Amino acid sequence: MKMVCPGTAGNLARYIIRACFSQERMVYIPAKKSEDGVAKVIYTSKDKKTRKIFNALDWLARLLTHIPSRYEHTVRYYGFFSNKSRGMRKKADADDTIPTIIPNEMSSNEARQNWARLIQ
Repeated sequence: MKMVCPGTAGNLARYIIRACFSQERMVYIPAKKSEDGVAKVIYTSKDKKTRKIFNALDWLARLLTHIPSRYEHTVRYYGFFSNKSRGMRKKADADDTIPTIIPNEMSSNEARQNWARLIQ
């Protein structure tokens, strides 16, 4: 039997299975334990240097903006445009370089012969 969740709550329920954030770095403080009686979410950055405190409803609102609608696909980048490649170029201070295709010095006839040889 297929579970069907209508509306925004359904989108959230489907999305939590593969969330875009680390649940280990998120701490939920219920309203009963909060000083001002408002539920809060504390999120710690990956390097553990930055902590942000959100009102629980604001946290959900921010989270929902990242969830695609049903049947909507997110864009994923691979290769040159992936996050890892861009990060490595940024560390090497080579992020401004533009990838180009090197022109071929062979004549078209030489290229055809070379291609035929490679296929064999």
